[in-house]
Amino acid sequence: MPVAEKTRPDSGPGTSANLTQDDVLLILKTGATVLWRRLPIHLSTTLAPERINPQNTVIYADIEAKIGPHRVVDVLDGLPQSVLHSSPSFEAYREARDWQANNYYLEQAGLPGDFLPLISRAGRDWPRAKWYIYTEDDTYLFLPNVLRYLSAYDHREPHWLGGLGEMLGVTFAHGGSGFALSRGAWERSFGNRAGEDLVAKYHTFVEGSSFGDYALGKVLNDFGVHLGDPQTNDRKEGGAWGFNGLPHWRHEFTQENWCKPVLSWHHAHSRDIAMYYELEKSWNFEEVYFYKLAIAPSLSRRKAWWDNQSGRYHLTPQSVLTVERPEDASDGSLWTKSWKSDMDCEAACQGWRSCVQWYYYQYECKLDDRIWLGHGYPESMRYRKEKLESVSGWLADRAAAWTC
Repeated sequence: MPVAEKTRPDSGPGTSANLTQDDVLLILKTGATVLWRRLPIHLSTTLAPERINPQNTVIYADIEAKIGPHRVVDVLDGLPQSVLHSSPSFEAYREARDWQANNYYLEQAGLPGDFLPLISRAGRDWPRAKWYIYTEDDTYLFLPNVLRYLSAYDHREPHWLGGLGEMLGVTFAHGGSGFALSRGAWERSFGNRAGEDLVAKYHTFVEGSSFGDYALGKVLNDFGVHLGDPQTNDRKEGGAWGFNGLPHWRHEFTQENWCKPVLSWHHAHSRDIAMYYELEKSWNFEEVYFYKLAIAPSLSRRKAWWDNQSGRYHLTPQSVLTVERPEDASDGSLWTKSWKSDMDCEAACQGWRSCVQWYYYQYECKLDDRIWLGHGYPESMRYRKEKLESVSGWLADRAAAWTC
């Protein structure tokens, strides 16, 4: 998955050539109690001073806090007290302070609607930023690569780039994947005279929407700001490939996304974030593949007690009689007996020219033309005491031969 110059939009007169960390605001969102578990790893990775100037960062949450030199801003503090104290949506917000004052810590999910005050405040407090780059506490965003990507766009235009989300006719950037909003997009919406009271204006909608990123999408869409790349006229592009809603081991690598930039991973454990940070420091984002560095070393011909998430074709004694065999699966006999053993399943994959991985478990053979790392089952896990052995395998040399 290399970051090839030709996969990025062509630079032009209006683009943000040579965009640097000083041109952006990096927004990290966390929560009232999870911040004590999730935030610390980001202080030495995402927010490391050698990576980005602290003046170009902000940590937003639903509570005020301080960790070393870092201040956590309660982004909901500016909401009308009538809203905070009357709306049932903010019950957890109120309870967190009561519990904390009594030396108890209340676990809670994210609050609805925090995206609107967050983006509104970021734009007001950092008016000189060309881009507002949003990430969450279980996400790692490859900032150098994001800056390279955004350099191809004019920050004065209304750009909103991120992973595609759709709901009830609204297109929006999936919050967990991270996204980038241009200053031009902020000016058209939150900076618009008609948008000065957007947080209050959309409060009822936000309270009923449950998803903050969807609510933000509704607001931006209403002001003519849509997710995607207007240069390609494709709302599914414009970063949708690179802002990923899963960690690397649950992500599919295909011929289609092989040369797309890797911009972020979501649902990342602190261990993953530490690994991504170390990888970022040695990655030149042009000639080296994330796949080559973080995926390929873990692949082998076969792994016992492993599920590599194969699923393009699910072959069983019954399904092999009805599932249409792909045109480049030359030997029909390999296909029809694939369910009999792990060796037969592997042979069926080898006999299908597009196949790059397979999975076998108890008369089930799954074949795929996409690469997934997947996960295994530790020896001490109860699963291994109750189930039969599963086996996964890869034909990694075929994926390595993919070209842009």
